[in-house]
Amino acid sequence: MKLLLVVAYFVPEIGSAAHIYFDLAKAFVRRGHEVHVITSYPREFNLSKDDCGRAFLLDEIIEGVSVHRCRHMTLRDNMAVRGMEHFLLPYYYFRAYQKLNIKFDACLIYIPPLPLYYFARAIKKFYGTPSVLNYQDFHPQELTDVGLLKNRLLIKIMEHIERQSYRNADFITVLSGGGVNYVSSRSGHLSKVEHIYNGCFIPDSNEHSKRHDFKKIEGIEDKILITYAGILSPFQGLDNILNAAKEMRGHNDLIFYIVGDGLIKDHLAHRIRNEGISNVRLLPLQPRDEYFNIINSSDISLVSLDERMMAPCLPGKLINLTLANQPIVAMVPDNSETAHFIKRSRCGLVVNPSDAIELKNAILKLKSDPYSMKKLGDNGRAFACKNMDLKKSVIRYENVFQLLSKRGI
Repeated sequence: MKLLLVVAYFVPEIGSAAHIYFDLAKAFVRRGHEVHVITSYPREFNLSKDDCGRAFLLDEIIEGVSVHRCRHMTLRDNMAVRGMEHFLLPYYYFRAYQKLNIKFDACLIYIPPLPLYYFARAIKKFYGTPSVLNYQDFHPQELTDVGLLKNRLLIKIMEHIERQSYRNADFITVLSGGGVNYVSSRSGHLSKVEHIYNGCFIPDSNEHSKRHDFKKIEGIEDKILITYAGILSPFQGLDNILNAAKEMRGHNDLIFYIVGDGLIKDHLAHRIRNEGISNVRLLPLQPRDEYFNIINSSDISLVSLDERMMAPCLPGKLINLTLANQPIVAMVPDNSETAHFIKRSRCGLVVNPSDAIELKNAILKLKSDPYSMKKLGDNGRAFACKNMDLKKSVIRYENVFQLLSKRGI
């Protein structure tokens, strides 16, 4: 088939969205499909230090995947500009689609940004191309949960787009069973919603696990390394990691690393410096190989979500952490989708996201029981191999594309 993938972030950008869709695109190529990707031109704030300042081609082929990049206005730290960018993306991407002049059999779209639904609607209306909307997060619910989106008019507009996207989508995929219920309750179309995990090439995950010398490089070989690696956003509840670290400053054999970038990076750095939280180190975004090196070298990995975040989403990092045999401490609401995943896979402990003492006790519990740490890591790896193998995910997507074809969509 001739397949189009649409995602706002793509390699060489760093982040889960970029690599999830790059891996997915390569998996379709390995199955013999012709794969094109429409995305945005790489943004400096999402690039590794080595890639900053480089120029990138607007059109190129990367490992068999034809990548088409669109230049447009972007500004990470200005919410108004970023919101405007999200509403303009369908226009930029639709122009890129027209220039390709290719009859695609199906299109798979990473959402958010939610307005990309209008791109799906346009290519269906003018070219008859069916789309699968792949909801990785649910907006505006997540933004209103944490108070990031407060304007009532904008909330109503976003909720209207959300309802339209569910009702009119050709097909929808989500990351969890809770996501299926969430969408079907708002659309009334359970038959066109399916749960498909983000996946990974299992052999590739073995390659990623080879390097684990981060502790040696950092001179912390004698310490238990506790890591949070991911987006530093206002709705990750990351202040609680600092609160717990402050409670554990007397444990000289423990050290925390927070790795990533985002809106609250400066806030975290300010707290670490001004409050003397000497057992926490803050690192910028890392290239993918170094990211995996940090994970592989860690003893405990943290997943964190603001306690107000109740939309049924799963952090993209879960696939990487489980395949890396990481015991996980998840600071998430007990009834959240992430908590259900942790309990189902038996890969970690779930603690109250606002309770620094509970987080401290969970870390000390694991530290004192190396056997349990290994068992949790092994459980996660086994669950990921069974349920998150990218080969299986691609076949399921192929079945969805064929279903759309049979329906004449």
